[in-house]
Amino acid sequence: MSTETPFDPGLQPERTYLAWQRTVLALAVACAVSVRFTADRFGVPAIVLGIGGIGLALAAYIATYRGYRRTHRALTDTAQLHGRGAWRLALLAASTLFLGGLAVLFLWGNIRIPL
Repeated sequence: MSTETPFDPGLQPERTYLAWQRTVLALAVACAVSVRFTADRFGVPAIVLGIGGIGLALAAYIATYRGYRRTHRALTDTAQLHGRGAWRLALLAASTLFLGGLAVLFLWGNIRIPL
């Protein structure tokens, strides 16, 4: 089987990879938007939390891509999965904590988003 041919006709690994991409992208956008509304009032702490959250989301994106490629190779080459790390979950959790810090700033600063 070619390494570029999908292992699963239902494309389960590909769908999982796309779901991870959407989740990480949504988290990065939420961090960026949060910084936009909190930076005026809180300055450096808001910017640090936002950049940290975006950076961790980017790291989770890279870990997701590498995990997908590793899984794809394992499925197409040897039909065995090797040990999988939890780095992308840890990065996603850390980025979510940074977003939570920004949410606290929203509440503490009584910031209203104009609609």
